Amino acid sequence: MKYLLPLPALLLTGCQMLSYTAPTDGDVATVTFSSDNIAAQPVVCVPGKGFQSTPTSLQQVPFETKAFDELLKTMKKAPEVTTTVQADEQARIGVIYQKGSAGNRDLCRVAVQFNAQAGASYAARFTNDNNQCGLEVSGEGGLQADAVPVDWKCPK
Repeated sequence: MKYLLPLPALLLTGCQMLSYTAPTDGDVATVTFSSDNIAAQPVVCVPGKGFQSTPTSLQQVPFETKAFDELLKTMKKAPEVTTTVQADEQARIGVIYQKGSAGNRDLCRVAVQFNAQAGASYAARFTNDNNQCGLEVSGEGGLQADAVPVDWKCPK
């Protein structure tokens, strides 16, 4: 029986997504994720390693109050999540959204590819209308992002 106990723990750790470590030097672009009050997990494609979760996720605020601010910070949740990505003509970002209770969950994963220019800032807004997930990317200061939806694949 003692041999069966570690197996579930091993299976659970094998399913976890790696945490994204944002680049701090070189040619990088800034991306700020947001949503319409939807709790979701932003991810960034790291070639050869797959999609990786940002350390902070998007929060949902069920009602206006400051009472939960500290708790949400502790849980690493925020209304906006800002990170940097490697400047690349084929930068890929995405969002994972899970709705429902255990055993009855709807999962939505949406990814886009865009031309992330060095030094530029982008806004990535996650939407979920009529159970259709979307991710809109726009550049700040009139910069074109030209984001296109892509399969949930991170190139090598």
